[in-house]
Amino acid sequence: MATRRHTVRFWKWALLITVILVGTACEEKITGDFRPNQPPETSIFVESSDTLNFTPSTQTIFWDGLDADGFVTGFYYTFSENPSPDDWTFTTERSETFPLRLTGTDTVYSFTVKSVDNDGLEDPTPARQLFPILNSPPTLRWATGSAIPDTTFTVASFSWSASDPDGDNTLTAFEYAIDDTSNWVAIEGDRRSVIIGAAEGLTPGDHALFLRAVDIAGATSPVIRMPENPDAFWHVKEPAGRYLLIDDYLSESSNSGFPDRFYRTFMDSLLGAGGEQYSYWNIEEQFPSSLSQFTETLKLFDRVIWYTDLLSETDPHFVAAQVAIPEFRRQGGKLIYTVQFNSGFGGQGTPLDFSPVDSLGQNFNFILTDARYYPDSDFAATFPNLPPLPELAVSRIIVGMIALRPKANAIPMYRYENASGDDPLFILAGRNDNSGQVDFVFSGTPLHFLRGNGNVSRFFDIVLSDLFGL
Repeated sequence: MATRRHTVRFWKWALLITVILVGTACEEKITGDFRPNQPPETSIFVESSDTLNFTPSTQTIFWDGLDADGFVTGFYYTFSENPSPDDWTFTTERSETFPLRLTGTDTVYSFTVKSVDNDGLEDPTPARQLFPILNSPPTLRWATGSAIPDTTFTVASFSWSASDPDGDNTLTAFEYAIDDTSNWVAIEGDRRSVIIGAAEGLTPGDHALFLRAVDIAGATSPVIRMPENPDAFWHVKEPAGRYLLIDDYLSESSNSGFPDRFYRTFMDSLLGAGGEQYSYWNIEEQFPSSLSQFTETLKLFDRVIWYTDLLSETDPHFVAAQVAIPEFRRQGGKLIYTVQFNSGFGGQGTPLDFSPVDSLGQNFNFILTDARYYPDSDFAATFPNLPPLPELAVSRIIVGMIALRPKANAIPMYRYENASGDDPLFILAGRNDNSGQVDFVFSGTPLHFLRGNGNVSRFFDIVLSDLFGL
């Protein structure tokens, strides 16, 4: 029992001494200097330490930060030389790719980045790197299939493709020059084609066109030339008179009925007496690559007579007709369009929307020589003051014909006298939707095949002189 009492007493004294020692220690003050939070340090990594080397305009920049008494939580970066607080962008990334837009030939970008630690303290000495940007000149080439025909009227179209290694948005202009490079004409940098005419200095004679691209820094592409052969030129001819005769027949032979000879002879006879000229355009040989050029060429004239042979809806000349004829009519032009459709025509969409034809009707394998085309009574009733249309006769057998169904506002002109008594319509007239005037005669029969009784010239005379107004 004495030993146990001595042990308890020992532990009481030990606990008392410990409490006294701890209390004494708590009363002592910490001595020495307080060390504040240290800011982080920032560094930039580039592929080369030589900042005088020009580099491409797209740059991937790397950076990092180190904090001796904590850790880095993010970064602020800027491209401003003297940044305000709003000029800094925060990120937690340690790299990013930047498109550095050219603003001049010797564009130099200054990139500054600073790290931020876990207490929100920013690096007071941000890392900075200069990036001199190399301006690469643009490249330029003519668009595929854009070669100009060897002869045009006073309208010509040119199309091209262009790019710039520094970004296509750096292309600010294109410049073209006619015949020599002493006088450049600028057009917008988002253009990829241009149409030039008499207003732009395109005169009758032989010409060449030069083109170059210009970027935001003023650098120019190598000059390209059209025609591309440095020894070649294209010929420009002045429109002769108000009339345009479009030869769209593939062949001039006895099998085709010598269409060129017929139409040119009739035009000489019709206009020659009054001393008026007309223009002739063989689009089988001189069809332009641009629908815009084709349309603008038609708009140089007031009247068009267009004759074409068998076609399909994918024929590029027929596609051009669908685009150009409505534009031509909108400006007040009037035309005769004579065509013979093939048996598969009309299988795709509504290709005849541009015309007074609603749809195609009955197919005829052939129409014999001397077959009769007689005037529809609706035409005389609609135009009682015009001379009566003459009867026409087939001058040679016609293989493969398709009848026409008129639109609501079209006027039937000629029907084929069919033995079955169901006389199909083959020639009709259409009105202009805006003016209401008759400005479009559409024939599903080649008109030069209707000279069996010698009256087809009289038909042209009535249409051009009386219906259209010569």
